[in-house]
Amino acid sequence: MSIALLLAACQTPQTLRPAQLVDNIVAADSTLQANRGQDQASNTTTLSEYEAVLLALKQNPAFKSQLSELDMANADVQQANQIANPSLFYAFSAANKPYRYAIDFPIEAIFLRPIRVKQMQAQAQSTQYQLMQSGFTLIRDTRLAYAQAVIANEKRDRLKQALQLNQTIAELTHTREQLGDISAQETLLSQNEALLAARDLQAADIDVQLAHTQLMHMLGWMEGEKTLSLSTQLLPACSAVDIAQLKATALSSRPDILAAKANMAAAKAKQQLNTYNWLGTAVVADATSGQTNGHVLAPAIRTTLPVFNQNQGQRQRADAEFEKAQHDAEAIKMKASLEINTAHLKYQRDCQEWQQLHSQLQPNAQQIIEYAERAYHDGDIAYLTVLESSKRYLSLQLREAQLKADLVSSWSDLMRSTSHAPATSLIPYRK
Repeated sequence: MSIALLLAACQTPQTLRPAQLVDNIVAADSTLQANRGQDQASNTTTLSEYEAVLLALKQNPAFKSQLSELDMANADVQQANQIANPSLFYAFSAANKPYRYAIDFPIEAIFLRPIRVKQMQAQAQSTQYQLMQSGFTLIRDTRLAYAQAVIANEKRDRLKQALQLNQTIAELTHTREQLGDISAQETLLSQNEALLAARDLQAADIDVQLAHTQLMHMLGWMEGEKTLSLSTQLLPACSAVDIAQLKATALSSRPDILAAKANMAAAKAKQQLNTYNWLGTAVVADATSGQTNGHVLAPAIRTTLPVFNQNQGQRQRADAEFEKAQHDAEAIKMKASLEINTAHLKYQRDCQEWQQLHSQLQPNAQQIIEYAERAYHDGDIAYLTVLESSKRYLSLQLREAQLKADLVSSWSDLMRSTSHAPATSLIPYRK
């Protein structure tokens, strides 16, 4: 029975490797799974959002550093699973007693081992869940960085059109001033508008470089190592979301909430451990006494006498840590609920503005341009009025580009805050 017990104690507990954890993060993200087949068939010269997220999970230096915590947690489990080595006391020979030695073996190493392993496994599980939540945060940040890089290019293109339009308006106003149709003040105003458009375009060029650099560093690439060709198909769909069901599922499966529960289990195991680990009981095979010439081992036992304390300080600390773990779990759950509600409200706000922009504002602006062009052909208005109508429509296009960034941001926050929850209604479409 003793041999069987020792062999069972030496069995290595199951642990999760960092590469397996990354695979679990990818498998848990419904959007990555939905886009997997389509992105694998995409053009290899274009870096898709799916590919960018996978690169970040594998190459981001900060996340790789965090994944090292998993190896340390696995090492703690291995350490708790090990049985303490017996100690040997040996004395030089004396008259009529050539062998004088004793072997100590701490028996609490066997009896307390299951509690230690339980505690370390709970802490390792907490580390796994925390790293999963960090992985979902990295996915969100990568999506935002990718969207910013794409939309920065789109804004620059819009501003190029705005600059051309403002320069044309400035030329026409100058001509009308020479003809005496308008005052010099209006000409200066149009020229200033053109100068401001040129300044905005210069700033947009820097914004493109900035977003590009930030994305490359997010992916673990140094500046100048890679040239990215970004896909522009990243707009999420504005679909109805059953937030009550989504929230209920998320609060029961979010990794940070599960990590808090694992911390509570570890604190509970530590309470049990501190109740007994201060005894220090050991069995002894003693061959130091007697007059027989040989290896005569007398059984003995050595233990701690609880005269001055019974480990009250460590036990009290363990109780306080368990209570703190309970409060932390409640606080994390409240924070998760706030994140879900906030992300959902922002997503609704951006979706409503997006729908209004496409269903009302842009169609109305296009119709205004058509009316202006028709009136110009009929000779009722000057061409400058047509250009002013086009300028207002271009402002809506710039707003559309910014709204794309806001929509991707709010959608990514909602996906991150409801991680591990089914989110089929949030799968982005390709426009």
